[in-house]
Amino acid sequence: MAGLRRINRQFGIFREVRGKGLLLGCELTETWRGRSRDFIKAALDQGLLALVAGPDVIRLAPSLIIPDGLIEDGLQRFEQAIAHLLSQTAQ
Repeated sequence: MAGLRRINRQFGIFREVRGKGLLLGCELTETWRGRSRDFIKAALDQGLLALVAGPDVIRLAPSLIIPDGLIEDGLQRFEQAIAHLLSQTAQ
């Protein structure tokens, strides 16, 4: 959660980050409503598997036995994916 909140402070794309344990949902802001699939594709392009939990929510559901290092790697990939998508959108 802390890593996702840090990403959100940088990009401001989530209205809410919620969940329990490692089952997390990132609800997109009004500006990005209906574009969760764009973020899923951008994440996949960075080698990160994320799920759609509706048109406005990105679902992250890693293994319950994932090492901390892989969580950090995943957060870095997600951050890169978001940065790439936002840069493409700005063009």
